[in-house]
Amino acid sequence: MLKYFFLLLFLSNINQAVSAKPINETSKNFKHTYLSCSIITSEHLTILQLYQRGLPKQLAIESLPNITRAAKKRVKYVYDLAKKIGILNTYADINTNYARCSTAVFQIKGKPAPDMLEHNYYFCSGENKLRYELILMADQQKTLEQLLDNFPSHYQPTIISFYQLIKSKGTLAAFDLTANNLKACLNQIQ
Repeated sequence: MLKYFFLLLFLSNINQAVSAKPINETSKNFKHTYLSCSIITSEHLTILQLYQRGLPKQLAIESLPNITRAAKKRVKYVYDLAKKIGILNTYADINTNYARCSTAVFQIKGKPAPDMLEHNYYFCSGENKLRYELILMADQQKTLEQLLDNFPSHYQPTIISFYQLIKSKGTLAAFDLTANNLKACLNQIQ
């Protein structure tokens, strides 16, 4: 099922690439930053984890502090999406959207200077993208050696750990850990 989702996602990306506006037109109206991409993704992943753990939608809404009307809509959106396409596909959708958002920020605004706060969000988005790509490749039955060959050597411990997790507990556990890794990365930013 996950593979069919990726096929549809790939085909939709081809369609978007053909009909996309030039970068200079898009950049005039583009409002996102690495921070905004990260906050939206973190929120969606937290909501999905609540769904995954069986928390009813209404209880999730009531338990979130100072929740706005727009945030309530996002909770409902993620719950409804997970119910419709499944938890794994919803994780894939959220991570794909995060990668798209961060890539668009990079294409329009570039890499932030290391001394800027935005650089930390850039770093977290890159780390999340790497883990997401690792999950996708493992889902394609790549061997550990193939995975190690596709990433810089300093990621070797992460790759081995994720590979072992996927083999022992499955893709859902890897997505859940990736969500926790992203939120931990974001929480370290001052």
